[in-house]
Amino acid sequence: MKNFKRTIIYMLVFVALAALTVYVMVTQTKSFSLKSFGTILSSMNPVWIILAFLGMVGFVFFEGFAIVIILRVFGYKRRLRRGWFYAAPDVYFSAITPSATGGQPASLYFMHKDKVPAAVSTIALLLNLIFYIASVLILGLVCLIFYPTVLGEFDPFSMTLITIGFITQLVLMLVFILLVYKSVIVKKMANGLLRFAKKLHLIKNMDKKLKKLDDMEEQYKECADLILKNKATLSKAFLCNFLQRVSQVLISVFVFLGVQGWTEGHKDILKAFSVQGFVALGSNAVPIPGAIGAADYLYVDGFADLLNDPVSVELVSRGISFYVCVLICGIFTLTAYSIYNFRGKKKK
Repeated sequence: MKNFKRTIIYMLVFVALAALTVYVMVTQTKSFSLKSFGTILSSMNPVWIILAFLGMVGFVFFEGFAIVIILRVFGYKRRLRRGWFYAAPDVYFSAITPSATGGQPASLYFMHKDKVPAAVSTIALLLNLIFYIASVLILGLVCLIFYPTVLGEFDPFSMTLITIGFITQLVLMLVFILLVYKSVIVKKMANGLLRFAKKLHLIKNMDKKLKKLDDMEEQYKECADLILKNKATLSKAFLCNFLQRVSQVLISVFVFLGVQGWTEGHKDILKAFSVQGFVALGSNAVPIPGAIGAADYLYVDGFADLLNDPVSVELVSRGISFYVCVLICGIFTLTAYSIYNFRGKKKK
């Protein structure tokens, strides 16, 4: 009951933030009007919109596929469609909770219902997170290679967000590498920070924190061993993570082509791809649910030179890539939860 109430609160905050963001965008932008928004919607080529929706499906599909591949390394063979039961809750709860803290626990719940041991689920999701971080970094580098000058077109605030996003992902990746190869150094640093925090009376239950630190170290070591022993299989999981990020970026590219048309828009495909890649990178480290506000600001700023009415197009693009995606994943999660509960009661 407590978790249910917390979920309702998260949902209400999420809806309020989304409504506030849309309101600010449409009221504070002089170029926006309902008439221009309607004109853009009616003039968009439906083929590109269908492709954008397929990109949204790919975003969920590839995450689920990656988790299924990782579970098979542990000997838990699950059908591909089971990946939806792991990915959809992750997408939904990551979107409505601060810093995406609710995503992995939701996936763990459905893995537990599928009789996957908690230890295996934890390591599988940790591996998936590592691949996710690596994919974000590589995608940022790919965008930089494709269109390096596009960074100079963002304003200082956007550049700050992009820089913070890149540094955050890079630090997380470096921490993983250190935990794998220099775990003693990381453990000593963490121990020192914990003891310093205890002296300042910032934390309690020191022994419990140290136990968690030891467990985390063991989990990362196990991840490293699995990667070394199953390079070929896990490289497929990494590829799925990378394709997940690409699918998300392509949604905006397809919407852009739907507005501009192939004749005018094809020459700016690489630029549009790179802009959206940096938008994803810059919004990735924002601790607001779904990076609401930050992702919207970055999009409008990045596409200002490519579109006459970036706000209207952003509403369409963000609507497909985020709001519709979250809604569908939320409905799927609720349906799956109801089915599992019904089966459990029937067995009893």
